[in-house]
Amino acid sequence: MTASTTGGGTPATCVTANNYAHMAAGRAHVSGGYAYTNGGNQNMGLYNVFVTHTVRQTGPDSWELADGAC
Repeated sequence: MTASTTGGGTPATCVTANNYAHMAAGRAHVSGGYAYTNGGNQNMGLYNVFVTHTVRQTGPDSWELADGAC
């Protein structure tokens, strides 16, 4: 699911998916069995298909956690 927000400037792209899908799509990376957002390096929890988060694009290859904010 992809959504855009409004409020001036360039609309933010938000994506909700499991950690495996975020990593496969290039929105996250894995280190030590945990998924981290690309750019923001925020811990998203275990790297698997059971943990789901929403992330918001903040730059060309930069994402931040946005659970409940998009």
